[in-house]
Amino acid sequence: MTNRVRIIPSGHEFVSRGNSTLLDAGLGAGLALGYGCSNGNCGECLARVVSGEVIQTRHHDYVTNKEAGGNQILMCCNTAASDVVLEAIEAQSSSEIPQQHITARVRNIQLVDNDIALVHLKTPRSQRLRFLAGQHVQLGVNGAASATHSVASCPCDDMNLHFNIPLVPGDPFSSHVFEAMRKGDAVEIEGPYGDFVLDELSNRPLVFIAWRTGFGPVRSLVEHAMALDVPQDIHLVWIAENKQGRYLDNLCRSWADALNGFHYVAIDAAPDDSSLNIETMLFDQLELGPDELPNHDFYIAGNEWLLGSCETFILNNGVPVEQLIMDRIIHPWFSSDSK
Repeated sequence: MTNRVRIIPSGHEFVSRGNSTLLDAGLGAGLALGYGCSNGNCGECLARVVSGEVIQTRHHDYVTNKEAGGNQILMCCNTAASDVVLEAIEAQSSSEIPQQHITARVRNIQLVDNDIALVHLKTPRSQRLRFLAGQHVQLGVNGAASATHSVASCPCDDMNLHFNIPLVPGDPFSSHVFEAMRKGDAVEIEGPYGDFVLDELSNRPLVFIAWRTGFGPVRSLVEHAMALDVPQDIHLVWIAENKQGRYLDNLCRSWADALNGFHYVAIDAAPDDSSLNIETMLFDQLELGPDELPNHDFYIAGNEWLLGSCETFILNNGVPVEQLIMDRIIHPWFSSDSK
């Protein structure tokens, strides 16, 4: 059974298939719907049925006016029985995402290139992380070591959170990840934070530029754009010293092979290497002309040198400042004693 669901006042639409809840179907389509427990207790995903029919799929303790003959429902406990129009809350900016504290568990750790750990955390079903693509959170272990890292996965799968964590000498959290973290360990998550998020109102082609683990937040943004099924072209540039530094190179190439309008460029260079010429990267390797740059949105995640070089060149070529969104990749850390 497949039905179309339209959300007002935003006008966003998505498809509901089978017995998938309205909430899960909407999140899977990239919508930033309001929700909390996802389990029928908090009422944060309350919506009003404007037209169409829905079917309750699970019992919930939260009392809506549907029980009293009204038309309010919980999206986490209902599915579409026909094409439906719902009035529901959607976050329009990072300021509308609530701060959360969640205890997740390590699902898997994969070490790549000897100094990057791909960490997969899983949240409880009743306490998933609500965040916008590109945002970061604070991760903590054992009540002591903690660090801030970007979520490297799409909000459409909010129970499964991925992080690209580099080995940073002297960083206790990094050391714990590489030396002591094991499957099943508890990790405290606080957040989310940050404004490195997609401008969903823009229909301009997207250019993503990442240096090494800057691919984490960029991947989140790219997968979010895919979930939204954006019509515009997507250009992805990933810079690292070598192919090993582009630890998910095959994933990027699979996107380019599978998606029309997706372009991937891999560049071997240190981020402050004089051989990394921003003009050559944009004009020759991305095949963008000077007159085309102002018609694109740029998302760049890297160190100070890369951000500064890109910012100077891109703005000097007529790109409005609001079309340049940057994320400085740093590895802050602190212990409980330094808070």
